Amino acid sequence: MRRTTARLRLVNALTAPAARARHDPDRYFDRLLQTQRAANAGVRLTEEDESELLLLRRFLGFIADVPSLSGVGWLSVQDMVKTRIRNRFLVRRLQAEHPEVREERIEAPVFVIGLPRTATTLTHKILANAPGGRGPYMWEMDNIGLPRPDDEVAKLRRQTQKRLDQILMLSPSWSRIHPVRADWVEEIYFLLNQSRLHNTMAPMPRYVEFLRSYDARPDYRFVREVLQILQFRRPTPRWMLKHPDCLGETAAIHHVFPDAKFVWTHRDPHTVMGSMCSMAESLGYLHNQPKSVDPHRIGQVWLSILPEMVERARRERIQMPREATVDVAYHAMMADPFKYVPELFDKLDLKWTDADERNLEEALNRPRDQRGHEYSMVHYGLEPAMIDDAFGDYGLFVDNLAASAR
Repeated sequence: MRRTTARLRLVNALTAPAARARHDPDRYFDRLLQTQRAANAGVRLTEEDESELLLLRRFLGFIADVPSLSGVGWLSVQDMVKTRIRNRFLVRRLQAEHPEVREERIEAPVFVIGLPRTATTLTHKILANAPGGRGPYMWEMDNIGLPRPDDEVAKLRRQTQKRLDQILMLSPSWSRIHPVRADWVEEIYFLLNQSRLHNTMAPMPRYVEFLRSYDARPDYRFVREVLQILQFRRPTPRWMLKHPDCLGETAAIHHVFPDAKFVWTHRDPHTVMGSMCSMAESLGYLHNQPKSVDPHRIGQVWLSILPEMVERARRERIQMPREATVDVAYHAMMADPFKYVPELFDKLDLKWTDADERNLEEALNRPRDQRGHEYSMVHYGLEPAMIDDAFGDYGLFVDNLAASAR
């Protein structure tokens, strides 16, 4: 499977001079911040905003320290950081212009959590496309705003799709790993400053350590504020949200959204490790000099991240009401989806309709195993015993859950 293209190599060569800015990330961050302050004169950031921007600056320092980061990788990081700074000012401006936005209630949102390859994406899309359900669209996270005329929405969608198409041209494997379109519901990754998934760009052990003590509550407060804007003057939906990092931040989510429900999909961790590492490898080729991508190093980093996320979620769930978490056994659901998905809707107090039946049938009829990106654990220097040791008794929990669902 091709992970890079001749186009990517050419763009890396052309962008190499611009990538030199990463050698002074603080200066570059200052320039981005000054640009937004100048463009948003009169917009006041909160004390928490300023603190979060300092932490975003730290992330930029972590990724800038990666010696193998390519020109395309640096441009990608630039765009990511620039968008997050811009969105912070944009939300504060909209709140100042429309104070009533802050009164919007985000009621009983659903967060789909779980390890990769546990049907989180399928589950999220079915819930988000249900009548009364709602997920944020890719284009609107890129262009946070109040209701717009249809022609303006169409223009913004085209602009977002153009950017996505450019990425797909550089990384042919990405469309198989995570198909994405501007007008599809998408993960809230694009609203979060910090995420363990940033390590898919390059393994950053110091950043992993930083996240162990990071307080994610401000990140999710910002997510709530964005959702308030996205539902303002629109039919009030029940938000269906997803991002892999949510698995490690259920305590922060519960603090910000006390009535949130967690749909936790479970599958044998042996199955998911190779897939997660393969996704990180593809993104590693996109963001780094190809010869520097080390599958074994990728395996080590993700073997430290994923079990820790599971353990945090298991520890935190016992501090929450029992009904806050709905467990879903992957194999049971996929073996009889027309039984278990309606049951899931019922547990979430959602009405199962003919439209949901059609949505599920359509989703299941799409070819699902076109990823073509899975490698064996051995490719990443992993062995079954290593995964057993890292995940502890979680594998037994998954087995028991699957058995009880039969």
